[in-house]
Amino acid sequence: MPTVLHRLVQWAEATPNEPAQIYKFKGNWKTISAQEFRDRVYYLALFLESRGVGRTEAGAILSYNCPQWVQMDLALLLLGAKSTGLYPNSTTKDIHYILNHAEATVLSVQNKDYFQKIVGEKGEIALPDRIKLIITFDGDTSISSKAVAFEAVLAEGRRLASAKGSASLNHYLAKVNPTAGAFMIYTSGTTGNPKGALLSHDNLVYTADLVSRYWKLPMGGVAFSFLPLSHIAEKLQNVGVGISRRCTVYYCTKFENVSTELAEIQPTLLLCVPRLWEKMMEGVLNKIRNSKGMKKRMALWALAVGARVADAKYSGQSPNPLDRLQLQIADRLVLSKVRKALGLGRAEVLASGAAALAAHISKWFRSIGLEILEDFGQTESTGVICMTEPGVESAGTVGKPIPGVEFKIAEDGEILTRGRHVFVGYFKEEAATAETLVGGWLHTGDLGELNERGLVRIKGRKKEILKTSGGKMVAPLPIEERLKAAELISQVCLVGDGRKYLSALITLSDSFLAELQKEKGLSVDGLVIKEPAILAEVKKYIDELNRSLASFEQIKRFTVLSREFSIADGEMTPTLKMKRNIIESRFQDVIDRMYGV
Repeated sequence: MPTVLHRLVQWAEATPNEPAQIYKFKGNWKTISAQEFRDRVYYLALFLESRGVGRTEAGAILSYNCPQWVQMDLALLLLGAKSTGLYPNSTTKDIHYILNHAEATVLSVQNKDYFQKIVGEKGEIALPDRIKLIITFDGDTSISSKAVAFEAVLAEGRRLASAKGSASLNHYLAKVNPTAGAFMIYTSGTTGNPKGALLSHDNLVYTADLVSRYWKLPMGGVAFSFLPLSHIAEKLQNVGVGISRRCTVYYCTKFENVSTELAEIQPTLLLCVPRLWEKMMEGVLNKIRNSKGMKKRMALWALAVGARVADAKYSGQSPNPLDRLQLQIADRLVLSKVRKALGLGRAEVLASGAAALAAHISKWFRSIGLEILEDFGQTESTGVICMTEPGVESAGTVGKPIPGVEFKIAEDGEILTRGRHVFVGYFKEEAATAETLVGGWLHTGDLGELNERGLVRIKGRKKEILKTSGGKMVAPLPIEERLKAAELISQVCLVGDGRKYLSALITLSDSFLAELQKEKGLSVDGLVIKEPAILAEVKKYIDELNRSLASFEQIKRFTVLSREFSIADGEMTPTLKMKRNIIESRFQDVIDRMYGV
């Protein structure tokens, strides 16, 4: 089956009534079967073609995750057209850049609010001229004279399917080129305009199969979709693996509902980015910290038992009999309840992607009986290069290059990869493609090293290396991650490029900051926390870290900020990576004070 389209058709033929997509409507979960999923994609393609959408055109989607998002995406690909998604939290500037760069002629939006992100609240911003058709998922056509309701589109497509002479589904499938560029994923990027990475059907099914084999993913799992479908990680999980393994995919209604709906659904498969795993951990630890008496002692005891058993298991040893007995009690009384409260009571495979997961987070989840597997890749490698192996100690690494992926580390430490997982190229960016793809090798821009067991450890981005005025080169990420292991610290941004020493901008965890704000006398100077007790607590962790670092790597000065870096303020990418240049520019005065400027 050369594409996910072929696999969807095969699924619908084999088990037509199997639940494929589930979404919430007016408080109730509604099911779309495999057969209905397939039919909708076909009907949408018929409609789009009837409106003049051809193989040389592109469609764009601006919506939160929902079945319609995936159906519209696949319908465009069935026609041989290109498809791209827009991040729901993108700026108006970035949305217009992508719409124009992708040369989109069809725009799908969830509702009026999303449409206003493009044209402004009063329609004061002109829609790109190429857009000739707008499809609204919620049915509100008042937003534009070009708008058509999604349900009306389906109805017209259904009518066309029964009309004499209409193209059949097999007719469309026969024309799909598996190796040609099919969908574009615009990299959120930490600098400059986003680039449209063009990937093929073959890229997607090949990597989906690699992941499924390596992690032995079962057929028919239950997945929960909430990460942006415009990102390769969710695209691979939801569309690539989801269709290939015939998963039932539940769609979160909105990001703010992730924790409540996750607990409601209890999926068997779950993909998160590191920051969200960290947030789950922080939430549990904060609840334990605020509890009292026997309840608190019981929780701490259970976590300690779980950690001892996990440490023994992953070091290749057998836990002592007393710990094994205690774990049964701890799991029944505490740990199983924690897993269920997090929405992970039925979890079979948990994965982390988009960035390296800190070792202390991985080890904490082991203590509650859960293993988080890591997938290291990027958009240009269809999300896959290295993966950790179930049951193998890999904390602090991203595992090994998986079979089917060529891998090497260049002399300067950059990770290179080659194979069927590597993208077609950047859309309309020949120079950038030539710079990134050299002799078929993808230059990832990530720095890595192999440990004594052949596992890959990510050191950070090549472009983010700091060079002090003394000429010393420092990779900031490993230092930042080690400092973030402190429970009260949520984010760390090292600075010091071209300066005589390193300094750090530090933010506190939401729960810790909320507690501080309740206390009287919390000293805050604008964006900076001045509370002596807090500064002393943070300094304690920095001093401990510095003792293990070379002198030129040590953090000499630091500032504690009164808020976290955010996507809304442009300081984080939609996948929660820091935009260092933006952060340094925004906090320039704060940074200068740390250097006596």
